[in-house]
Amino acid sequence: MKTGNYRIIDKDFWYKIKNDFPIGGGVYELYCMNKYGKTIPVNRMLGTDDEGLLYIGKAGSFLDRVIELKKSISPDYNSRGHECGARYKASKGIQEIYPYENLFVYLTSSENERILEIEKLNGYLEKFGEFPPLNRMG
Repeated sequence: MKTGNYRIIDKDFWYKIKNDFPIGGGVYELYCMNKYGKTIPVNRMLGTDDEGLLYIGKAGSFLDRVIELKKSISPDYNSRGHECGARYKASKGIQEIYPYENLFVYLTSSENERILEIEKLNGYLEKFGEFPPLNRMG
């Protein structure tokens, strides 16, 4: 399994992902860092998620799906191509606590992205009693 970590506002975001994951996909996780380089925790029903996961999703192709995610969250686009972005933009409070310029995406390659996504979502649900806040059931 290959992994990679990318800042959403990086001007070379797409090129870095294309270079690291030219084909295929896996699971991507959205989180936010503060200005000191620490993840911003997310309070959940059964405790605090110190990793600060906001969303867990799957992609057959990182190049396509993660770019859709970026566009849907970006203040420069009016895209509803991704549920996470629609939920993010619907809340000024979320945007204030988790600013766009501090969002990161962590990618994990997988030949069966659906199974890996289910494992990660179920693990999160078991640990925190609910899904990440920007997931549909979160």
